[in-house]
Amino acid sequence: MEFSLQSYNLLAMDLKTFFDKHVDNYLGVLILLNILHQIISSMAFMEGRESLVLYGGIFFQVSMYIFSVEFVLRIFLERKLSFLSCLDLLVLLNHFFLGLIDLRVFRMLRAFQIFSQTRILLPANTLFKTIKMQRHALIGSLVLVLSILLVFSTLMYFVEGDDQPVKLGSIPLALWWGMETLTTVGYGDVHPVTGPGRVLGSLIMLLGIAMFALPAAILGSAYYEEMQKRNFLVSLETITEIPIFAQLPINAIGKINEKLEVVLLPAKKVIFEKGDEADSMYIIEIGRVEIDLEPNPSVVKDQGDFFGEMGLVSNSPRNATVSTLDEVKLLQLKKEDLEELIEEHPVIFKEIEERISSYS
Repeated sequence: MEFSLQSYNLLAMDLKTFFDKHVDNYLGVLILLNILHQIISSMAFMEGRESLVLYGGIFFQVSMYIFSVEFVLRIFLERKLSFLSCLDLLVLLNHFFLGLIDLRVFRMLRAFQIFSQTRILLPANTLFKTIKMQRHALIGSLVLVLSILLVFSTLMYFVEGDDQPVKLGSIPLALWWGMETLTTVGYGDVHPVTGPGRVLGSLIMLLGIAMFALPAAILGSAYYEEMQKRNFLVSLETITEIPIFAQLPINAIGKINEKLEVVLLPAKKVIFEKGDEADSMYIIEIGRVEIDLEPNPSVVKDQGDFFGEMGLVSNSPRNATVSTLDEVKLLQLKKEDLEELIEEHPVIFKEIEERISSYS
């Protein structure tokens, strides 16, 4: 039983690595083609073009069978149902059993996940990360805006309700006016007709400009800082040049890029000493470090090399003292982040094992 479980885990890891590297990009393209087919199918010029409708239908059916196989394999490999997996399941169940409406467009989220670490979508991925980081501030801003909306809409109901019973005769109706005024949309279907109503409307217009500028400022500043941090860190191409990461798919490279932290140190500075707890590995982007392997000769490492990974894999204390020779810029990957990456991409562990064996 133990051998079977181990074999299953190894098979699942190898297949997941293969899928991440070779299959996901083609799957993302197929999803985009399906959404394009859905858009074209809804256009008037398709009426009467029976051959195009037939070929499009065949393409759609074949795609859904491919998506079904991919879904089963993904559940086999991940052994869990993520939000996107549940969404994929809903699309498949609707197509094969319910047939209510065409839900393919929801798979756009899956395509975004696949391509989220590409150069084109990396800024968008950073934006979502920024929203997650600033969620408490954004929720606070939303609560403030909704409170102002409710207060002013209620006041408008009292001021204008008798004069416009059809349009502002209740608080829910006044909320519609408040929403379009506060957001500065102004459809023009509802507007105050009395003097006090116009004064109230002017106030909420001014507040609308200020209130919606608040979350925009929060997001803008945080997004700028995150992009500066990302640009300051390292390019994706630099990570792919590191041997233990070279075989990883682009989405995994993007995850590594997000987890790296910059460490700037002056010359002649000890990074860690022999016997210290191993809590991080380091990648050298600028400068040189010296690894004291006493009683063996010291080793000098420079730009593009890495160190500190052995103690993380073997769960043992540091076996050497490492210090800087020049001013250095290091990229730090913490132990828990490396363990998470190894679990998802076991090829990293194999590369580190080969590196360790080459030193022995």
